[in-house]
Amino acid sequence: MSGFDNTSFTVRSSTAAAETLTNNDYVLLLTPGAATAVTLPSAALVQPGRTYFVYKTAAAFTVTITPATGTVDGGANTTLLTGQVHAKRFISDGTNWFTISEYDALAA
Repeated sequence: MSGFDNTSFTVRSSTAAAETLTNNDYVLLLTPGAATAVTLPSAALVQPGRTYFVYKTAAAFTVTITPATGTVDGGANTTLLTGQVHAKRFISDGTNWFTISEYDALAA
C-alpha cells in the first residue's frame, strides 16, 4: 500500500537520470531518455516484507537498480533490460533485496 493511505498504491512517474525510492513510493514508472540509475533504500531501514515495483515504459535504455546497502539477488545491482518494456518487483528481508516478480513485454 502507499505511504499515504491504505486504499491504493503510490505511483510516481519519472524521466530523471537518477531516482531514489522513498517510504512513500510503491510503483516507480520510468520513461528514461538515457541510462537511468535507481537506488533502493537500505533493506535494514525498511520493514521486512517491504516491496517496490520499478517499471520501465521506454524500451531504448537500461535501468540499473542498486540498493543503498546490502545486495539485490545476491549481487551489487540488477538491471531492467534494454530494448523492451521491462519491470521488476523487489522485496526486503530486512537485510537484502530480492526480485519476486518480473515483467518482460516481449514475453507477454
